[in-house]
Amino acid sequence: MMKHTLRLYGGLAVVLAAISMPASAKPPFAEKEGVACTYCHIQAPKRNYRGDYYKSHQLSFAGFVDAAEAKKAGVAVGPGAGSKPNSLTTAKQSPRIAILMKKAQDAEGAARSAPRDAKLRIAFAAALTKLGDAQLADTSVALATRIDNASQSYTKAGHIDGKNAAAKAGLERIKARQAKLDTSKKSGKHIENDDDDDHKAGDGKRKGRGRGGDDD
Repeated sequence: MMKHTLRLYGGLAVVLAAISMPASAKPPFAEKEGVACTYCHIQAPKRNYRGDYYKSHQLSFAGFVDAAEAKKAGVAVGPGAGSKPNSLTTAKQSPRIAILMKKAQDAEGAARSAPRDAKLRIAFAAALTKLGDAQLADTSVALATRIDNASQSYTKAGHIDGKNAAAKAGLERIKARQAKLDTSKKSGKHIENDDDDDHKAGDGKRKGRGRGGDDD
């Protein structure tokens, strides 16, 4: 009899909890996007950085980059990072960056397969550095996005190979670009790209290497 009563009260408690749940905690948006409630909520109805992005972008994840938004919010990437909301759209990736990203992934796989092989770690860092160079020079996307993407590649390369001078130089270029972007925001003249600087840098590289000098 006691067990039956406890089960009855337990079931009633679950029902009452569901009834008393605030309207914002109901899952229509979770169903719409095909993700768990915890993807957008710390604890309903309190939203995390994803929920804030969703609300401020007309209930859409269009253009959403999880790691970048977490960094802006100053928090770690939330649970369910592998989830892909139904409204998620991403910018088209340039063929060059796609190739370099694949090379970096292959280099990472090789390095992980032989963690004691210093040459493979150095090769992985070098692949990330080349990817960072391409991301920073990709004028098809906004400067802020270029800075964020390249910064992640350079930083990771530096952690893997502390002697990677190219990665350190890349981070220095990022500081200059970030300063330029910050100045433009303060002046009210927002810049999306800095094509002239990139073309000059690209010309310098081409002149220094000559024909066929790009080993990507």
